[in-house]
Amino acid sequence: MVRRCAFCDSPVPADATVCPVCKEEIAEETLERILPLLKRPEAPDIRYMNPFERLLGVILRPSPTYRDIAQRPDMVGPFLIIIANAVVLAGFLLAMMSKLTVSVNINGTLTDVSVLNTPYSGGLYLSALVSILPNVLLGFIYLILGSAFAHLAFKITGGRGNKRKTIAIVGYSMLPVVLFRLLALIVVFTMAPTYSVNTQAALTAAILGLYESPMWLIIDYLTVASFFWVGFLLIFGIREAHDTSTQWAFIVSILCMIVLIWTFWQVH
Repeated sequence: MVRRCAFCDSPVPADATVCPVCKEEIAEETLERILPLLKRPEAPDIRYMNPFERLLGVILRPSPTYRDIAQRPDMVGPFLIIIANAVVLAGFLLAMMSKLTVSVNINGTLTDVSVLNTPYSGGLYLSALVSILPNVLLGFIYLILGSAFAHLAFKITGGRGNKRKTIAIVGYSMLPVVLFRLLALIVVFTMAPTYSVNTQAALTAAILGLYESPMWLIIDYLTVASFFWVGFLLIFGIREAHDTSTQWAFIVSILCMIVLIWTFWQVH
């Protein structure tokens, strides 16, 4: 939905304060007055950012950061987020393995130690390392599919940005998911029960017990909470990349967030 002048109904740039046709001053959008965080960036705040500055800016200063991303979309930031997510998922595997213990003879005394501290730990660490690659590939697939759906939604609702802008804003907006998964990793370390796996049957029971633990419900809720943050960031991204009003970007981001949460629970 393109922003239009309230006086002459001419299309105006999304961040314009004066109509280029009738020269009337355009008032600040209602939503930006209600939520000052959504205010458009001032000219002094807009500057060149490298991908690492953008990753920090998405969290601390989303308004000028998404303006910069929309002006110069890149894939470096989304790629780093995908890698970080894959590393965190590998951490989940190691965190669960750390909860499995075996009895080891230490100075004549049987002591339960984590399987990660046994001679077999090398294979476990290697498995976690190898798991990073398929998770990176899955991350790219999800990014491409999610961006394709989002781009279609943005175009239907009047967006004017190109596919490269869409994939950049969607990619950067997934950063909260990784941050919340770091919190979920702490949940695994602190809440997952410990199992003794001295026999094959005990190992099978332990794996089932870990995956059926109530902690996963907490992790699911943390993931859903991260989607609300993603939706908030998409407001800035949609507005800047597709030149829409803040109100319209807010509505479209809510629709995207609903679809994201519904899809998560259905697939889950």
